[in-house]
Amino acid sequence: MRFDESTPIYLQIKYEIEKAIIFGSLEEEEAVPSIRIMAKQYRLNPQTISNAISELLNEGILYKKRGIGMFVEKGAQKKLKVKTYDEFIEADLQNMITKSRSLGISKKELMKLIEDSYDKGGEK
Repeated sequence: MRFDESTPIYLQIKYEIEKAIIFGSLEEEEAVPSIRIMAKQYRLNPQTISNAISELLNEGILYKKRGIGMFVEKGAQKKLKVKTYDEFIEADLQNMITKSRSLGISKKELMKLIEDSYDKGGEK
């Protein structure tokens, strides 16, 4: 994994775990690799991984079984999809609308561009 310098690494790890849950690579009630294993996998300090895990625990995405490890909480996928949807509407979609208006793209043109892109699977 390549890390982006503009975002703290622990948040990037957190987002990777969230994506794995959203896309089903990590299923509800499934064990998450240990902090030690992830630290070795990403070649990071275990504290960095621990920070990411702590946030997910605090948000109710993961839960801890004492002496066993961390697991994906029931309902975590749905919770993350709702959160991601809300973030998309608030940030990405609003940004696209603002940008299209500043470029003089009409609502009709924008809808056509979106439909065409969507039909192509998002490819150019």
